[in-house]
Amino acid sequence: MFQDLSVLALLQKGGITVVVLALLSVLSIAITLERAWAFSRFARALSDSFSSIRDAMKDGGLLAVSAVCKAKPSPLSEVLLSGLSRSGRSKEEVNEAMELAGRRELLKLEKSLGILGTIGSTAPFIGLFGTVLGIIRAFSDLAISQGASPAAVADGIAEALIATAAGLFVAVPAVVAYNYFVRSASRHALELEASASEFTSRISEGS
Repeated sequence: MFQDLSVLALLQKGGITVVVLALLSVLSIAITLERAWAFSRFARALSDSFSSIRDAMKDGGLLAVSAVCKAKPSPLSEVLLSGLSRSGRSKEEVNEAMELAGRRELLKLEKSLGILGTIGSTAPFIGLFGTVLGIIRAFSDLAISQGASPAAVADGIAEALIATAAGLFVAVPAVVAYNYFVRSASRHALELEASASEFTSRISEGS
């Protein structure tokens, strides 16, 4: 029976599928960390820019708002600049321009989440595939040896099940992170929409 449960030993015994899953795990962790930083930066920029833009609107009107948006780029700044390009037009036109800009900003926020979701949904199947291959190999070795003990069969099956365990190990954090980021993106979308809506009437009036 194999007793070495070190990471290197598990990679060697699990076969190519475990190596693939290890690479997917590294990619999943990298995306999770990068998106966590991006979401944090988005929330901070939205909060800071809203205060600055609101003060500029009170003090200097749309010209001051435009200057602040250009000087301090942020998701809200991009949305308002799109609205300002329709300044003086109907509220519907202003809203349409701002909604389009808002969707562009959210697409930036959701970048790579599809990869994270794909890893979460496919990793268990990759692990299962590795397990099936391992069991086939174990029984093939048993048929060739014709005298192998049950311990040898158990050892081979245990090695095969490493792939399933690895698949679940990769999938669970990826799914949790994906669901968290999707919910966070929806919340940030509402916050962005609510912040931008406070300026819509003034932009439409052109004052």
